[in-house]
Amino acid sequence: MGRYSFKNTVEDYKSISVFWFNQYGYFCGWNCGGIRWTNFVGEEGGSIDFGVSVGWGNNYIRLRYAKTDRFTRKKFSLDYKVTLVSTVCNYGGRRWWFICPLRNCGRRVGVLYLGGGKYFGCRHCYNLTYQSCKDSHKFDKLATDLGLSVEQLKSLF
Repeated sequence: MGRYSFKNTVEDYKSISVFWFNQYGYFCGWNCGGIRWTNFVGEEGGSIDFGVSVGWGNNYIRLRYAKTDRFTRKKFSLDYKVTLVSTVCNYGGRRWWFICPLRNCGRRVGVLYLGGGKYFGCRHCYNLTYQSCKDSHKFDKLATDLGLSVEQLKSLF
């Protein structure tokens, strides 16, 4: 009980997904492109250029973007590679994964986030949770304080 999390959520950060790259056919040979993020009113909130290389034994995605430090307001450019690996699906085809580039994490993940740091990394490295996980426990402490179970508290509403 009382497990409401104060972690940041993945929904608050920019992300890149292997599912998106696969949907648009980037996992064959060499392809390049860009992603533009917009805010809720349609203004550009960030962008990234990328190059995807698969099929020659050294599978990777090269990320190029600029970022501004929140505190010093200094702008810097980043250009680095993230390793890609694939697994064979039971009914044919391949599923692609990123290997998290942060702190020698090495996790095989489908989504990388631009958390509080300069580089994209997995949600575990940035200690992120999902909003739905936070919402599922938001009444735990209140129920405990009232001496009720969570189910009893929810039935009141």
